[in-house]
Amino acid sequence: MTRKPRTELELDEHLRRTLRAVAATVEAGPIAAPKRRRTGRRVMVGLGAAAVAVPLAAWAFVGVGPEYVDEIPPANPIVTGSVDGSRYWMVEAFHKDDCGKPVPGVELVIEDRNIIGREWNTSLITYGNLAMEGCKYDPSNWLADPSRWDSGAALVDGTFVWMAAVHPDVTGVRVTIDGSSEEVEVHPVDGAGYAVYEVPEDITTYTVEVLVDGEVVPGSAETRTAPDFIPE
Repeated sequence: MTRKPRTELELDEHLRRTLRAVAATVEAGPIAAPKRRRTGRRVMVGLGAAAVAVPLAAWAFVGVGPEYVDEIPPANPIVTGSVDGSRYWMVEAFHKDDCGKPVPGVELVIEDRNIIGREWNTSLITYGNLAMEGCKYDPSNWLADPSRWDSGAALVDGTFVWMAAVHPDVTGVRVTIDGSSEEVEVHPVDGAGYAVYEVPEDITTYTVEVLVDGEVVPGSAETRTAPDFIPE
């Protein structure tokens, strides 16, 4: 006798019964959560997130994968510092953009956040507009104005480690807190200058001026609050 062809509804029900039968023969066990694959950098600017396709300010929080910490202290640091035993280093930027090109600028490496074998967790600052996605970097507008600078800070054991990106002609950065001023050394990297300074956590405002041969660059003085803290 010829069997009547099954309808789509009958075929669907047959498939469901078969799958339930197969599942019943498999011993239940823990299921590993899928690993999330990072395809690029996680970038935050100021106090909030920004879409990486948009040109960003100089300062960015960077979570990098799949590259892993293989050396602490990092090789060839520009500046080495310590806050109550917690070490940090300012180094030339050593990560690449989405096009495989080196990112210009410097990175702040904090020992407590960079454990051998884990992903790098650094803070990047560069001079000029930077878009991580699309591999766009344009310092031209900044280079036309020696008074232009930007900065950011990361918290290290109760102290803000503050970094600034300045014009290549700038020879020093003056930081004034509570009426007391200090000139900070500028380090040339990738055609710009970078400075690092420790600011106490309880400071609410600070003033920065950039200098060329000891003279303040007109229009460079800015009083800022908090100092540009980027949350972890």
